[in-house]
Amino acid sequence: MKISRLWGYQILDSRGKPTLAATLLLSDGSVHTARIPSGASTGLHEARELRDQDGKFAESMYGGSSVYQACENINDLVTPQLIGHHPDFFKADQMLRELDTSDGFQSIGANAALAISISVAKAQAHAHGGSLARLFQPEGSLKLPMPMVNILSGGAHARNIIDIQDVLALPHGATSFHEAMSWVSAIREVASIEGSKLGAATNLTADEGGLAIEFGSIEAACEFVASCISIVGLRVGADVSLAIDFAATQFYQDGIYRLAKSDRSYTSDEFISYIQKLITSQPILSIEDPFAEDDWRSWSAFMSDAPANLQVIGDDLFTTNLARLERGIDEEASNAILIKPNQNGLLSSTLEVFERAQSAKFRTIVSARSGETEDSWLADLAVGWRAEQIKVGSTHGSDRTAKWNRLFELEATETCEFSKPF
Repeated sequence: MKISRLWGYQILDSRGKPTLAATLLLSDGSVHTARIPSGASTGLHEARELRDQDGKFAESMYGGSSVYQACENINDLVTPQLIGHHPDFFKADQMLRELDTSDGFQSIGANAALAISISVAKAQAHAHGGSLARLFQPEGSLKLPMPMVNILSGGAHARNIIDIQDVLALPHGATSFHEAMSWVSAIREVASIEGSKLGAATNLTADEGGLAIEFGSIEAACEFVASCISIVGLRVGADVSLAIDFAATQFYQDGIYRLAKSDRSYTSDEFISYIQKLITSQPILSIEDPFAEDDWRSWSAFMSDAPANLQVIGDDLFTTNLARLERGIDEEASNAILIKPNQNGLLSSTLEVFERAQSAKFRTIVSARSGETEDSWLADLAVGWRAEQIKVGSTHGSDRTAKWNRLFELEATETCEFSKPF
């Protein structure tokens, strides 16, 4: 089977913002589409999305956020080089690196590059007669990742109604994927009911489907979710624990961490002490981006005294970038990494980062973005790569359930095991 046609075009993500899709046609008539997400709280060191802020498409109705130039780059620059070739995402990725040698795909756009990379991989999986997950794990049982599920949202995802970005449920006591999802789904529904009792409009959700309930402190938000776990009838800390996404870069400036809702400011050393007390007083098993993306000293200082069972995830710290991960390994700045393919721009180099993290004994969490689509390729990557956890948002919104439902499908139709990273 060979590539007969490839074209890029603009679509909308879950926030109603423009994003990009690429559709590939194989010579057997099969069609393979990749829809690319976009983040809200993006890290400084991410690969560059190409948007029409200037140039001939800048005056579109989308106010400079359209991606027409990125689509044109696919159609005019990339497609002619792929037509007639067998689908092979490693070779396609190499061609993209040769076409755009800039750091982070400044020229053609990381959104365009990833759309090509994923669509070719989907076509390659089809040509091999299996799923995208099976392209990476052709034999043996598949490993389903543990879900990390958004319950409360704040920060850039929900108008800063909580200082931090997310409070999530981590169902580490579950013995199967479907059991884990039944637990977190029940917690999410109880949280909606209990939030209504507090006067919150729980029919309004944040970017990733979490509840946008206002709390005056991080502690109060944690205590609320812990109470919901108990109401469901699960054991806090034994069946389900909390995961916190601080997204600390968002409230760090000039060496100070400022928590606006709780009206507190901290130096880096003071914030280290604050987080140490928080994880002691709350049932927290995982924290993400507790410090700013370039505050390396604080990351390493915190890790030197962190509890052995605490998962400390670098997202903005690493931005799925191999060089930054290598620095994190050398400086012992973290023990886990969030993997976001669109931070990197290519499937092959994202996989390289993933495998390096695994070799360094880092826990691996494959993650969606706040601006998502109805596509489910991320779930296949998490399974095919044997990631320990997956983070795609909450249980509400078809952009989120598309990923969960794909994992349910794999659990029902394949021989699978369930990840138990804790």
